[in-house]
Parts: sequence; C-alpha cells; structure tokens
Amino acid sequence: MTQEFYSEEEPGNFPLNYEIDAAIVMHRDSHFAGQFSTMIEYYRNNGVGVMEEFDLERIEELAAQEAKTLQNLAISLLTGPDAERVAAAREAYKNLKEVYEIKSPKNKYPQLIADLILAEDPHAKVEVEAIVAEKHAIVPSLIELINSEDFYDPLFPGYGLAPEHALACLQKIGDKRAIIALFESIGKHDFFNEDVAISALWHIGEPAKDFLLRVLRSKPYNEDNERAAIALVAFEEDEEVAQACWEILRGLDLRQYLLFAEYLILCCEGLRSPAEREAFISFGNSENIPKELRGDIKSIINCWK
Repeated sequence: MTQEFYSEEEPGNFPLNYEIDAAIVMHRDSHFAGQFSTMIEYYRNNGVGVMEEFDLERIEELAAQEAKTLQNLAISLLTGPDAERVAAAREAYKNLKEVYEIKSPKNKYPQLIADLILAEDPHAKVEVEAIVAEKHAIVPSLIELINSEDFYDPLFPGYGLAPEHALACLQKIGDKRAIIALFESIGKHDFFNEDVAISALWHIGEPAKDFLLRVLRSKPYNEDNERAAIALVAFEEDEEVAQACWEILRGLDLRQYLLFAEYLILCCEGLRSPAEREAFISFGNSENIPKELRGDIKSIINCWK
C-alpha cells in the first residue's frame, strides 16, 4: 500500500512514498554501505545491479533530503523486518569478503563461487568460464547456490542474478546430479531462469529425460507433473516423449487439468507414425476439446504439413 509521509516540523521536506522510498533505502544500505553518494555513482554508471523501478532523480532527492535533515531515512522508513533483511544481506557480503581473506586456500571453489556471485558483468562470462573449466567437481557448490533462496533476492550480493549465472554454468557442464535442483527451479522464480534451467536439463540429455518422464507419469497429478511437461517441451521432437504425452493426454480430464494438457499437447510434435498423427488430428476435431486448447493442437498439426 502506498503511503505518504510529510514532516511539518521540517519545512521544505517533500513527501516520502513509503513503499518505493523504503525499497531504495534498503537497496542503499544492503549494497552501498548506507551511502547515497556511492549508490548515485553506481546508478549513473548503469551498474549491473541497477533496479529499473528506482529512478535516479528520486534517489538524488532522497539524498538531498537526508543531507538537509541530517537524519538517516532508514529510521523513518524501515520496519523491523526490513532492517533484519538488510542485516542479513550485509552479513552475506561479510561472509563473501572472508572468502577472499583466506591466504592460499586449499579449495578454490568458494572463491570461484564468490566471484560468480559478485560479478559485475550481466552475463558473468569470465566467471562462468572459470567455473565451467573446473567441470564436474564444482557442481555441488553450484547446486547449493541455486537452492539458496537468499541469492534470488536483489537485496543480497549478486542483485538476484547469481542463480542465473549458476544455471548457466550447469547448462554448460551438463552433470546429472543437478537434475533435481534444476527441475525444482522451474516455475519458482522468473521466466529467464526457468528457460536456462530447462535448457540445462536438455543438455544433460537421457538421464534428465528419463527423470522427467517418471515424474510426468506419476499420480495423482499435481504441479510436479505440470513442471515435467513444461521441461519436456524442450524434447518436443523426441518420439518417446511425444508418445508418453499423447498417452496421458488421451486419458486426461482436460477441463480439470487445462494447463497440464496444454503442455502435453506441445510435446506431441514428435509423434511419427501416421496412425498416431491421425488419432491426434481426430482428437483435436472432437467437440469436447476446450476452446483454450484448440490453437495449440492446430499449431502441432500445422508442423506436420
């Protein structure tokens, strides 16, 4: 809820929008040691952690107000839970800093992971390449990173981008130990991360496909079946995947599982035999098919022409 704050005791102050201003101050305190000057410079240089919803002009206004009142805006804007989140983010920075303070570390993986988290390149190309060069041995550290909810939070080191970089590493390494973590990340965060996770599963190949098919066929149907179908769309030209999806689709209550059905349909492109394709076309022409599914069925049929 948007609220406004105006202090009549401080003439010349302008209204504060609690929601967005509090977010700006939390961002400042987490990443820029509580310094507006450092934050403003970072935003002027368009750093990788710049938040699109934060207007530079507004940040400068807040900085001017704080300088004028000589009162830290965090005192009036942040709630107790807000302050706790900032403290947790700063503790995470402290932990990463300690990684670099270890002289001649026996294990270089913590520093490589820290480099990945703190990368200021939006694609972390150098850091990703350094990790991929380590191949399979570093995979458990990457899994730990994508399983950490904190690093999806823009307040924490990495501005919420670290899991995306870790997924990119797993995509290139292609280790089957990451299958469950990749699967569980589908539908959990943003669509870009989801696409990278699905691509990583596809790169792992047969072991990932076998796992996804087992989940797809499991009952009772729930969101895991739906996530498996989403991931299997990447295997859309695979005949085994298409036949498994077609088999489930024929016995499914389409109106009860509309979204699940939609993804199953998209996986049917790999049907090869004329008999199966003819059956799929007849299925699509049935009057019982919900209108929401007709467009997807038509697109699959058009792929076969």
